[in-house]
Amino acid sequence: KRRDFRKLHLASECKNKEKPIYSWVLTSALRHDSPRFRMLLRRVHGEIGDVCSDKANSCRKNAALVAKLGGRPFLMPKKNASVKARGYHAWRQMMLFKEKHPEQFEKRYHKRSNAESTNASFKGKYGDNLYSRTWYMQKREAGLKVIAHNLRQLIRFRIRETIQIWD
Repeated sequence: KRRDFRKLHLASECKNKEKPIYSWVLTSALRHDSPRFRMLLRRVHGEIGDVCSDKANSCRKNAALVAKLGGRPFLMPKKNASVKARGYHAWRQMMLFKEKHPEQFEKRYHKRSNAESTNASFKGKYGDNLYSRTWYMQKREAGLKVIAHNLRQLIRFRIRETIQIWD
């Protein structure tokens, strides 16, 4: 029997040593990333700060949503992307910032590597396979892996905090 692969989309922390996963969604392999990006952002509660993402999520709607939620978009634009706002002021601001301050844009965009390290540690610890056969059980399995990852991060944070208190 042929098995299709699934995509696990994650929204995670990029500032601290512990990188919890704030939001996740499991999709089929044929789904586009950009609409999932908006879904993940809407599920995150609290301050979001700088939001970094690759070219797959680079569009005006995503930049506008990040700005609406109080963050600052650092979405790597595609090669043929224009500066024109077309009704999305946040896109124009991001593109102008990239043109005027390319070093600062790259420095902030580089935070995305922290998210990639979260993905790598998640896959390394819990594997990149789902062993359940049905779609519903695959979603549950992925969710349980995310919960286990977040609990592990919380325990590491607590241990680090108590060690600092004892010093």
